[in-house]
Amino acid sequence: MRWLICFAIVFAASAVDARLVISEPPMVRKCPKAKTWGLVMSCLAKHSTPKVTRELKGAKLVTLFQKAGSNATVDTGVLLYIERDGHWQIGGRFENYGGEYTVLGLSALTVGKRTGYRLDLGQASPFTLMVDNISPIPALLRVRRSLLCSGETYACREVTTACEVTVNGLAWYVFRGTLTIQEDSIAVVDGDRDRAGAHCAASQKVYLGWAK
Repeated sequence: MRWLICFAIVFAASAVDARLVISEPPMVRKCPKAKTWGLVMSCLAKHSTPKVTRELKGAKLVTLFQKAGSNATVDTGVLLYIERDGHWQIGGRFENYGGEYTVLGLSALTVGKRTGYRLDLGQASPFTLMVDNISPIPALLRVRRSLLCSGETYACREVTTACEVTVNGLAWYVFRGTLTIQEDSIAVVDGDRDRAGAHCAASQKVYLGWAK
């Protein structure tokens, strides 16, 4: 009986450990960092067709295109590389799951004594809107998102700064917000949420979690 109890404890601990393993995205694992920018692009080129779409001092945004079928290529998203401590490392990431998106801006973001980056993206997605939970009608969801990246990891905090649901060109739900950083740790999006509805309900505060 004692060995059965020990086995159960070990098995349960192993199961818990297995659940805690979080796999990094494929491109993050394959090309996390390199000494020179040329080596970064060489690594990315082994797995995709990379294109630098935005640049700042010490930061480059790379759009990745991958094959989808015999002749087609798809835009799978972007990687933000940061130059720090004598090498280039991934400092942010946005993965595209087949929708339309546009890079609207890339800018440096100073929070306290740390410099990170803000990546603004616009997305448009057609969907079916249920009216009174009964009648389905075609609609279009447009969203502006800001990714706030510390540069230390590929994960970025995300906030919605604008959102609109239109039906036949008319706005049904709308939100317009203004992003500020407060207390060197909290991203705050202020704005009128009266017409946001469920589809444009944006969080007002997001904790950045950047190391100080």
